[in-house]
Amino acid sequence: MESNIYVSSLAFIGKPVEDIIKVCYENNFNLEFSSGMPYRDDMESIYSESVLTRMPHNYFPAPKDPYVLNLASSNDEIRAKSIAHCKNGLSLSKKSNSPFFSAHAGFCIDPDPNELGRKIAIKENYDKKIHKQLFLDSVNEILEFADKIKVDFLIENNVLAPFNFDGTNPLLCCEFSEIDWLFDNIKNPRLGLLLDTAHLKVSCKTLQINLQEEFEKIEPFVKAFHHSDNDGTIDNNLVLKEDYWFLPYMKKFKEYVHVLEIKAQDVNEIKNQIKLLKENGR
Repeated sequence: MESNIYVSSLAFIGKPVEDIIKVCYENNFNLEFSSGMPYRDDMESIYSESVLTRMPHNYFPAPKDPYVLNLASSNDEIRAKSIAHCKNGLSLSKKSNSPFFSAHAGFCIDPDPNELGRKIAIKENYDKKIHKQLFLDSVNEILEFADKIKVDFLIENNVLAPFNFDGTNPLLCCEFSEIDWLFDNIKNPRLGLLLDTAHLKVSCKTLQINLQEEFEKIEPFVKAFHHSDNDGTIDNNLVLKEDYWFLPYMKKFKEYVHVLEIKAQDVNEIKNQIKLLKENGR
C-alpha cells in the first residue's frame, strides 16, 4: 500500500483490535488508530507493539472514564486531561515514527460523549472569545511539547451540522474564517490542519457557503486529509464515489497523508476506495 494512505479503524468498527490489526497486516493496510476504539488497559501497548505502519488520532487511546476531548473547555479538569492526552498522542506518534498526531478543534461547550454526532444540548451561555483564547493557550502548550520531541501537531476542522446551528456556532474551526484566525495567531511550523473533507462539506451547506471556494482558501494550512462522504446534512462516513467532491484536487495533493475514514466496510470495498484515491492522484 502507498505509504501515505491510511485506513481509519472506523472501517472496522465493532471488531476486536487484534482482528483489525490482523486484517490490516494481511492486506498491507496502514492503520489510523482512531476514536471509536473502546477502552482497554492494554490498548496503548497493543499500539506500540504492532508492526503495522500506523498512527494515533484524536481520542485514541480511549480513557477508562469517558469525556469529550476539548482543548477550549472552561472546565479546568477537562482541558488539562485533553492537553495531556494530546501530549501522550504525540509521544505515541514519535515512538511509531508516525507523521503527526491530530486532534479535533475545541468547543465552547462541553458535550456529553453520547451527544457526539447528534444534537448537542447547550445548557448555559458561553463567551466565544474566552473559549478561543483557551484553545490558543492549549495548542501553544501542546506545541511546546511537539517542538521538543520533533513531531507535528495537526488540528482537525469541526463539523457544524444543521441540527447544531441556530445562528450561533459553539464549535471552533468549522470554516475558513476561524481556521485562518488559528494560524494567524499561532505561527509554528509544527502546526497544521488535518482537513476532514466530509466535515467541510456539511459545515459549508449549514453555513450556506461555497464548498470549493472555502477549500481553496483553507488549502495553504492543510498538511493531511480525512476522506469520507455524505449528503451534506450529517457526517455519517459514507464511501467515496466517482462524484466525490475532492477527487479533482487529488492529483495536486497526492503526496500528502490521506486517511480513509469510511465506516464499517469489508476488505474489497476498502481496496476499491484506495484505488479511487490513487487513480485520481495520477
